[in-house]
Amino acid sequence: MNLIPPSIKRYLGLLGLVLAGLSMTGCKNLAYVEPEVDPAVAAAAPLATPATPTPVAVAATPDLAVRPPVAVATPPVPPAVSPANPVASSSLLRAGDNVTVTFSDLPLPLPDHKERIREDGKITMHLNVTVQAAGKTPGQLQEDIRKEYVPKYFTRLTVTVKTDERVYYVGGEVRAPGRQQFLGDMTVLRAIDTVGGFTDFANRKKVELRRSNGQKIIVNWHKAVEDPKLDLPVFPNDQIIVHKKLF
Repeated sequence: MNLIPPSIKRYLGLLGLVLAGLSMTGCKNLAYVEPEVDPAVAAAAPLATPATPTPVAVAATPDLAVRPPVAVATPPVPPAVSPANPVASSSLLRAGDNVTVTFSDLPLPLPDHKERIREDGKITMHLNVTVQAAGKTPGQLQEDIRKEYVPKYFTRLTVTVKTDERVYYVGGEVRAPGRQQFLGDMTVLRAIDTVGGFTDFANRKKVELRRSNGQKIIVNWHKAVEDPKLDLPVFPNDQIIVHKKLF
């Protein structure tokens, strides 16, 4: 039973003939024929709108040619040493220091000069030569003394300055009385703190400061705490005596 309709058979026959002709001519005369479109169908179908491509975010790559320079940390520059204070204050001579000045390389030797630096910071040596000693190191004082004698008195001279051990004393009604090494700036209140402070029997209104030259000064601890100007400086060989309070 033949199930293929006659119209289909005719269509297939014609298609076979077309293909055979194309194969014989080498497809040289083959042309594209626009298929016929039903006008009703074309009017009903909307024109296809080309799809708009969705923008894709792309990370911007910085231009290396215009990239700002990277800041490089510069190491800190240490502060310059002040010419007015080139050394630590603990090595400077102060009022109350005992100094011994030795003179050498002379035709006739001079005896050593021993003196405690006065309150004005000066010492007076042979030939009535006075030199500022406080605020200088022993080496600086040696050079200054030499300049006073050479060439005014001698053509050549070597000066040596030595100091005694620098100490101060705290006694009386304090917790650890005794001699303390002088290392630098010191005041009455700080000196008392270095020996543990007052005992329960201390008279804080009557703290006696005895200078190395014999001068005596009374310091009221309560007032000195409120006003730092009343907290007097302590020099080498000074004594601080804390008296006992009366009941």
